[in-house]
Amino acid sequence: MTALPLARLDPVPAALAPTEPVALLQLSSETADAASAVYREVRRGRRVVAVVAGGVEAVSGLARALDAIGVATVTPAAGEALLHDGVTLAPGPDAAPPAQVTAPLTRLRVALAGCGVVGGGLLPRLLADPRFEVVGVLVRDPTKRRDVAVPEALLLSDPAALLAREPDVLVEAISEASTGLALIRAALGRGVHVVSANKQAVGGDLPALTALADSGGARLLYSASVGGGAPLIETVRRARAHAPVVRIEAVLNGTCNFILNRLAHGVAFDAALTAAREAGFAEADPSADLTGLDAAAKLAILAHEAGDWRLAPAGVAREALSATTALPTGRVRQTARLDLAARSASVTFEAMDADPLFAGLADEGNAVRVTTADGRIFTATGRGAGRTPTAESVWADLTDLLAAR
Repeated sequence: MTALPLARLDPVPAALAPTEPVALLQLSSETADAASAVYREVRRGRRVVAVVAGGVEAVSGLARALDAIGVATVTPAAGEALLHDGVTLAPGPDAAPPAQVTAPLTRLRVALAGCGVVGGGLLPRLLADPRFEVVGVLVRDPTKRRDVAVPEALLLSDPAALLAREPDVLVEAISEASTGLALIRAALGRGVHVVSANKQAVGGDLPALTALADSGGARLLYSASVGGGAPLIETVRRARAHAPVVRIEAVLNGTCNFILNRLAHGVAFDAALTAAREAGFAEADPSADLTGLDAAAKLAILAHEAGDWRLAPAGVAREALSATTALPTGRVRQTARLDLAARSASVTFEAMDADPLFAGLADEGNAVRVTTADGRIFTATGRGAGRTPTAESVWADLTDLLAAR
């Protein structure tokens, strides 16, 4: 699918008086790329009105695709106004005129590190899109069977060999922190752009990585490292552009949220953890999630975005979740907090029954509330884990990088 010509209304006429800019999209009915076009506007903080060719059936298909990413939609009844908060979908003509798709003169050469949950979700899209040329796929074991087809000529197990294929961009989707960080540093040092979903690698020392990217003329993009498909980093950036950020409250770990929801319904801890693994949210070794280190790394990234705060994840006060953890009564969340004035950071378990932003988060849901010095509050929610939402966030970074070229 290719999005048809995009019309933006930014700012909209005063009579409409929305709190955010509005994007008007005219989309063909091929669902995957239509969902990507909507998602990119959502993460920019826009309200979206999308008119979808193909009628009601096409609208329903797009709504399902957006729900898989974590984007909620509204479909107005006939005669109802189209402008709503969030994303509005409306049926357009039964058929759209064929889009004029021209392959770029120079494709973006992509090296993919990791072919698991995230990398495996990206690879088929990269191989099918004429704007990209995949030059290599780094895996630990090239002989291992995978749930996606990887051309044999692309498989590599040596990071140096991957970079030797001279990519324009490294997509780093390795779950292990030290290997991912070494590869990111090596790529940026060679002037190769990096798109990463690795919060442990990025959050370990983001200011140093940013400086390395700047010195080599490369870009470092990492939206998927916090919140999966939820635009949490973009929300902090919008808040900071408005006024100094004074406080951040967030639920940042989908695995813990999944487990806590099960515990609230009387499920035993071990059974809840097993269910999180089976759902694809918990790693084989879930210690980073359960000890709060995962949330602390994400909090370090948000601290950098909020105020250039060099926060060390290991220095964040944390509580661990286990079968013996004494939890508060009520709807409990693993809550990450930053107070920029006091320079304090914590990851703790709190009862959030009275807080509608956090109390109702389903399973892998993530959310953030950012408060600025003038009292304005910015919020965002979405799916914080899983192949589809996280891969979509990486894809949005890649297409932003392509547009910037």
